[in-house]
Amino acid sequence: MQSLMYEQRFAEVYQEHRGAIEAYAARRVHPDRVADVVADVFLTAWRRMEDIGDVDELPWLYGVARRTLANDRRSQRRQLSLTELLAAQPASFGSEHADSVIAVADLAKAFSLLREEDQEILRLAVWENLSASGQARVLECSKTTARVRLFRARKRLRKILQGSKSTVGAGVRVEEQSHA
Repeated sequence: MQSLMYEQRFAEVYQEHRGAIEAYAARRVHPDRVADVVADVFLTAWRRMEDIGDVDELPWLYGVARRTLANDRRSQRRQLSLTELLAAQPASFGSEHADSVIAVADLAKAFSLLREEDQEILRLAVWENLSASGQARVLECSKTTARVRLFRARKRLRKILQGSKSTVGAGVRVEEQSHA
């Protein structure tokens, strides 16, 4: 009976959060690796269902995904960078499109110059749209520490963008999002 409840709980967690974990992984690894990362995350979740308990599952799963990706990076070292993807895009478009591509390229370049810790807190806030408490759960720190890390990461990103020689990229704003 306990085993059936365990399986049902896992199935519910999987159904509810598979898409978010897949999107999380897709933004961080080559498309060929996404399915493997998702499988590893949910294998860990299956093995550690008792650790989830009554907590918010998604930040817990993001934490597992973060550690899975760190392990994957150490073993694979084949992650594509955003700047490589942008460089492969066609360049023959109108000037308005060209300006937006330059702005995105400047932002991508500035982002790539940040430390991995700064990149991750920004990804959690912007891409995953996590609150400060969700970010804290993923990073295994306090809510206040997560807020400070996000503030400092945004500040460093702004400083890099302001130092950019591109007139378009210098105008890119780093949005302040309030994730309470």
